[in-house]
Amino acid sequence: MRNLKAVIFLILIFAGLHTQAADWRALFERAGFMGKYAIGASYEWSPEHAVSYLLGNYQIEGEDFYQSNLIYRYSHWQADFFGHHWRPLQFGVFLVYAMNNQKYFLKSPDKYPYADYYDETALRYGVEFGSTLTFMPSRVGLGYYIRVFDNGVIATFNNSKRDLQYYISSGLSLQYLF
Repeated sequence: MRNLKAVIFLILIFAGLHTQAADWRALFERAGFMGKYAIGASYEWSPEHAVSYLLGNYQIEGEDFYQSNLIYRYSHWQADFFGHHWRPLQFGVFLVYAMNNQKYFLKSPDKYPYADYYDETALRYGVEFGSTLTFMPSRVGLGYYIRVFDNGVIATFNNSKRDLQYYISSGLSLQYLF
């Protein structure tokens, strides 16, 4: 499973590198699973496709830690809305890497019976749905995203009594289009 996540991660990066002219966006988010707050950039190589990288923070017992977030977004529909650009429905896949080796792990720590006793916690993936409105000519955008972790998707199928607040989060994004 870890190799599959690494392959998906590399495909997303290389897809962003093999592009021509595009739009860049600076991002600031109140990001839920992507971190309490996150800052980063997005690269749109066509109106339908974009890849974003965010550096987010989260707290454990009052101490700040950081995580890397990589997102691919597909926007099939784009509409002009009173001269502004609106993407009413975006679909994305994401990877989240927690940069705190004391609390999160890629393989189960030695205190457990064997290496994959628990699923890795440092690298997670999931899906998101969202919408973005870019106000022209100021080039400022607002986005809203709902994100579901991999274990949230599994929990919805395996356990109907599971509280999904632990697997689903939302994020609000402030963007500036260069």
